[in-house]
This record gives sequence, C-alpha cells and structure tokens, in this order.
Amino acid sequence: MQPNYISVGQVFGVPGRLTVPLFQRPYVWTKEEQWLPLWQDIADLLERIRTSSGNKKISSHFLGTVVLEQKPNPIGTLPRREIIDGQQRLTTLQVLLKSAEHELNVRTVSCDSEHLQQLQMAARQIAMLCENEAQLIDDDRFKIWPTNEDRAAFKAVMEFDGSSLQLPNTGQLGNAYTFFREKFREHLNNPQGELADRAKGIAAGLRDYIKLIVLDLDAGDEPQAIFETLNAHGTPLLPSDLMKNWLLWEASKQNIGPGPLYERHWREFDRNHAYWRLRVGVGHAARARVDTFLQNWISKETLEQVSVKHLYDRFLHHVSRLRDEATDGILDVGKVMETIRFNASLYQRIDNPSGTSRFETFLRRLKTLDVVVFQPVLLELLGRFRDERGQDTDDLEPVAVALESYLVRRMVCGYQTRGYGSLAINLLKAIKNEPIDSNVVTVVRAMLRGSPGSADWWPDDSFFKSSWCDRRFYGMLRRERVVMLLQAIEQSYMADAKYSEPFLNFDFSKLQIEHILPQKWTEQYWPLIEGFVSSDRDALLHGIGNLTLLSGVLNPALSNAPWESPRGISKRKGLAEHSKLELNFRLQKEEVWDETKIKSRAITLFETAQKLWPPCPAAAAN
Repeated sequence: MQPNYISVGQVFGVPGRLTVPLFQRPYVWTKEEQWLPLWQDIADLLERIRTSSGNKKISSHFLGTVVLEQKPNPIGTLPRREIIDGQQRLTTLQVLLKSAEHELNVRTVSCDSEHLQQLQMAARQIAMLCENEAQLIDDDRFKIWPTNEDRAAFKAVMEFDGSSLQLPNTGQLGNAYTFFREKFREHLNNPQGELADRAKGIAAGLRDYIKLIVLDLDAGDEPQAIFETLNAHGTPLLPSDLMKNWLLWEASKQNIGPGPLYERHWREFDRNHAYWRLRVGVGHAARARVDTFLQNWISKETLEQVSVKHLYDRFLHHVSRLRDEATDGILDVGKVMETIRFNASLYQRIDNPSGTSRFETFLRRLKTLDVVVFQPVLLELLGRFRDERGQDTDDLEPVAVALESYLVRRMVCGYQTRGYGSLAINLLKAIKNEPIDSNVVTVVRAMLRGSPGSADWWPDDSFFKSSWCDRRFYGMLRRERVVMLLQAIEQSYMADAKYSEPFLNFDFSKLQIEHILPQKWTEQYWPLIEGFVSSDRDALLHGIGNLTLLSGVLNPALSNAPWESPRGISKRKGLAEHSKLELNFRLQKEEVWDETKIKSRAITLFETAQKLWPPCPAAAAN
C-alpha cells in the first residue's frame, strides 16, 4: 500500500471516477453520529481560516483514511479506482460539497456587485470538485459512483438545481444534503466578517484544508482481505497504524529494509497488542493505549498540546520538520523509530510503576490524581536523568517532590486543573531549554510557584493548613484520593516506626476509609462536649482528622459503637482488632474521641503532610 496525505481538492480535483464495489453496505451515516461531529470540525476549520493573519500556518482537519484499488481503463476513458474502505466519508464529502456550491450560488442572486465575482468564483471552485467536466454524458461526470442501492438518490442530489433545501424521496443522502445546506446557510449569515471573505473561506477550507490519507493498493495486495480486516471485525486503522505504515514505507523509498526496522523498533506494539491496543480513558475520550502514548510522545517532541484526533497530522508535520533540518534533506527513519521505541519503554514505566524509589511513588500517586497532561514532561525527565547504565540519577527525586507537592496542595485547597495542559507544555519548554547539567528542579519550582491567590499558585503552608484542617474531605474529594493522602501518611509513619515491618510489603489495595466518629452517631454513645452543637460535629465528621484506613471492614454494629465501653464492645477495640496500621495504633492511645480530638489529629496529620508535600522553597523563605 502506498499512502498519500492529500487534500480533498487533490482527491477530487483531477479527472477520475471512484466506484463503490457491490459487496459494500449502502450509505448509513447519520446526523448525530457523523454529520454533527464532521460539521463541528469544519466550523472550527472555517473559524481558523477567518481569524488567520499573515503567514501563520493554518492547521488542517484530518478526516481519516481511505483505501483505493487502481482498476484498468481503456485509452480515452476516465481513470478508475474502487473504494475498498472509506466510501461513507467520500460520499458524504461529495454531498457536502454540492450543498456548499448550491448555497453559494443562491447568494449570487441577491448579493451586491462588489461581492458577486468572489461568490461566483468560490462556487465554481467547489463545483469543479463535484463532477468530471469533460464527461457530460451518462454517469461518468460523477466523481463518486455508489453501490446499486444508493445510485438513484445520489444522482438526484448531485443533479439537483439547489432551488430548495429539501429533496423528496432521496433518503439518507437527501437528509445529509439538507443538513449541510442549512449549516452553510447559517455560516454565511454569520455577521462576523464580509460575505465574500466567508465564501472564499468555505472554498479554501473545503478544497485545501480537509486532508485524507489515501492508501493506494499495490498489485499484490488483496483488496477483499484488507476490507475485511478494516471493517468486518470493527478494527479500523488507528493513528499508530498509519504512523507505522508511513515509516516503513519511507524506509522502503530510501532502500532501507523495513523488516529489520519493524522487528527492532515496532514489533512490540503488535506483539503485546493486549496492552498497547487496549482502550484507555472514559467515554468519548477512550483511545487505544498506543495512540495515547504516541500523543504524549509527539507533544514532547513538538512542544504542543496534541489531540489524538490530529495525531497523525501532527506526526507528519514533525517528520517533515526533521527532514528539513537534516543536512542531507533525508529523514533518518531508523532514528525516529528508535526514539519511539525508547519513549514507549519510558511510558510503560509511567503507566505501570513498580519500583520503590521516591520517583516511582510519585508516579503511583500521579495516577491517583489522574493528571495525565504531565506525561510528556515525565517522558522528558526520564529520558534526561539517566546515567550510562540507564539508571535514574539523583536529579529525579527533587523534581518529583516539587510536582507532587504542587498538585497535592492544590487538590486539597480546591484549585481547578483546567490550566494544567498549558502549564505542562510551558514546563516542557523550560526544561528542554536548560543545559543537560543544569539544576532543573530550580526551573520547575520557578514555573510552579505562581502568585499568592492566583489561579496557578503553589499554596503556602498557611493556606494549605487551613484547607487541610477545615475542609470536608470525605464526599468532596474522590475516595481514592483520600485513600492516597492517608496512605502516604501511613507510609511515613511506618518508615519512622522503630519496630514496624517494611511498609513496602504491605498491600494497600484493600484499604477502606473509616470514620472514627461514625457517620450515624447518636448522642447516647457519642455525647456532645460542652460548647459544641450538632452542626459543629457534622462539619468535622468528614474532615481529615476523623478519617482513617482499615484493611478490614468493621461490621455496622461495631463501627457505630461508642469509642470506649465497659462492656467491651467499642470502636477503639474494633480498630485494634481489625488493623495493624500505625494510623490506628496511634488512635488507640486516645482515651476519648470527640470534637477536640478530631481537631487536634487534623493538625497532627498536617505536620506529616507538610513534610511529605513541602511548600515552594521561595514561599517558605517568606
């Protein structure tokens, strides 16, 4: 297969005929599933064109991949290819182009003479993509010729004069025409910008800035087998598949054997498919893990936030830049593939930390915090701080502590995470600009410090303490994050305990959050102390001072029992019987448990938290 990354104008701008084989399904795209997302992408593209200035490059919209097979044609007839994969998007594009052409033509009737020529030109530029002008007889004038079931409706849409928005008896293809026609009408009615500029933007956007990967099959390829692989089992090509194909194809063009390169640098992605192709993320954001990794890698390389949706497009820009920077103008394909493989090993370590170092602890806590936008920064740090044996250097630990402290303090203090994507890219740029032997942690701290009270602030001890002691933790923070905070304190206690077993052998995965003063307290067992009312207790109940961890779950009767009881059934005894944690060993020393003790314990826990997650050094100096 020969891949080509080309625009819609290049696909439809030359004489030719793309036919859909009979074995393919009819047109099935719908408004909610495909048309609306496609229009939103086009609307975003048109807005980028409208607001562009000077020579600044306009980002294209990548629409996906189509697979074509060249068919023989007699001399004097149109070149013909069969659409092995991609007939839905190619057919939609033709209907979309026709709806844009018609809406532009309608505007020429009522527009002033100043704009008439530009609108006519824009409409003509789009019309040229909808038919083979030299073929005015039969159906050869159509760029696309669908499968039998859709031909009548498609022909009716493409031959329509545009006099109205709706075409009767044209089924889903007619519905698609009406949908896109209405969207182009709304866009041209938009008061922002001159009508002529909006018309020119439509023509340029549809022609030049919507891109496709066109895979042309070689003579030895099996079209039916390829079609079945792409469609029958619901496994379309991933961006990572396109990147692999492009790299191996580029190696072949340079007369470099692609086989050894594949075996050495890429085979692991295919061999360990259960890991790399597993979809990670939630809902619409779920992607194959290999694409998530490559998204982080390309962000690290380009110093830009890159979405998986535009991953392949950004990859092509990246390798194009590498080729331009090469002294001989030839891309070092082997080096690119080696870099990807090396970073993949770093990503696996980030994704599944298993060591005992402070940096590995940070990686585990970062997964709980679920702040994935810093993964390009972590790839850079792990690649940077390695000795000759490939082991971590001591520079990693202080950077880990700084990042973890920044994120944990902001979480406890209730700050939003919305700006973390931009922050991560700025951090990445600052780190890359530093000499290899510089003190990077100083740069990281300076980037994270922020201004007191600002949206990007690294909270100081005073604000951290007030939030720690006064905030509701249970029910306001995710359960796993509360567990992480208490677990970190427990590990610190264990490390300091003279006779404690090594905490690294302790299985924290089964721990449960337990309220020391029960959520269903009664004054019979838990009397209010003088000066406190019920609302005071409820405010403290879910705070950090009243929470602990248990490796076993107390039964409800014991969980709600009094702290101490002469009959022997008590919360204090239950904690002793169900837990060996240092957190609970220290609790058992308390003769009573009330509001005063809860407040006191919150302060005690803070003293450990302050050491685990220290303030920015400059802030501490103040």
